[in-house]
Amino acid sequence: MEKRNSGLTQVAILAISILLTSATAINGALPQMRASLSMTTTQGELVATVPSLGVVIFVVLSSLIAKKIGIKRTVQIGLLLVGFGGIAPIFLVNYPLIIMSRFILGAGFGLFNSLAVSIINILYRDEENRRANMLGFRGAAENIGSAVMTIAAGILLSISWKLSFGIYAIAFFVLIVFTLFVPEITDKTPNKMNHKDKEKINMTVFLLALFALFLVMTFVAIGVRFPAMVTSMRGGNYNASNLLAVMPIIGIITGFFFGRIYQALGEKCLHLGLILLAVATLLIGISAGNFPLLLIGYFISGIPGSLIFPFIYNSLNKYAPASKMNVVTSIILIGCNLGSFLAPFGLNLLQKIGGSESIFTPFIALSTIILGILMIFVIRDMNILQRKVDKTE
Repeated sequence: MEKRNSGLTQVAILAISILLTSATAINGALPQMRASLSMTTTQGELVATVPSLGVVIFVVLSSLIAKKIGIKRTVQIGLLLVGFGGIAPIFLVNYPLIIMSRFILGAGFGLFNSLAVSIINILYRDEENRRANMLGFRGAAENIGSAVMTIAAGILLSISWKLSFGIYAIAFFVLIVFTLFVPEITDKTPNKMNHKDKEKINMTVFLLALFALFLVMTFVAIGVRFPAMVTSMRGGNYNASNLLAVMPIIGIITGFFFGRIYQALGEKCLHLGLILLAVATLLIGISAGNFPLLLIGYFISGIPGSLIFPFIYNSLNKYAPASKMNVVTSIILIGCNLGSFLAPFGLNLLQKIGGSESIFTPFIALSTIILGILMIFVIRDMNILQRKVDKTE
């Protein structure tokens, strides 16, 4: 553990988080990929979202595997899977094999998704300020990685849609750095239990997981369908990758100001986030043929996630004891990744309900659903406020 405070060790720890949100970095290649392999819209969108199914399965298995072979080795195996599964579509022309390779990519992410946080908590458990800083940097690393890898995929897309998948070769470099500079990681925290640790997980946690599922499904739906919307207006050869890369940058900026926004609004950050998401999906839904309106809706949709997800994670300690925090975090992660996987199916279902072939139609329905969810939270908060007033009288 002596190496934990070195700059290279900290960079190596953060480097694994750069990869975690890169599954959709190749979204810009989807229109050309669909045309090349004669895929349906749903099949093309599954290429972007099927890694989330692998994440769901292996985020559950990762803690068991880590107990057997160790945390560091589990991360190393995960990075190998990301590298090989990520670049495989460069050499494949068969759709089922491409889907399988994308599932392997997700399995790799799943192996070290939760461990990316656990490593920081274990190595810096006795250094509160450094731990907090590292966790903050880790969140920034995800957004930076998403932006950089999306831009890199766009540059490679100008040569060939297949080469876009070459961005995942960086996993091998991260593996080398992680192996050389991160020490063996063992959690020696004593297993103490008190009365609170025996408490059960509140049912609200599962409701929050469903909420997270819907939110991620909405964000991913916007991301995977946006390139097709752009090409429907700008032509099939239009490269939307640079526009896609703006989304995580907006997230980084919003996250930077979140502390001040939270101080001013408190949990009403959730209300603001839902209002912005409803506006964004509505603008996208009505933007057919109007490119500036589509861009406005798309860019607004980059803000709400940085306002809403802090609400979800900050709420968890109200509904579960400390000893169950890893479990409830995994439940939320499972909800998030199921939402990502289900996004193409959700879009397809909403399109059928809307009775239109337009790729814009589902977003009007999503806007209506989001407003309904907002009303539920507003009514809940009003009831909580009324109960507090009644107690003071």
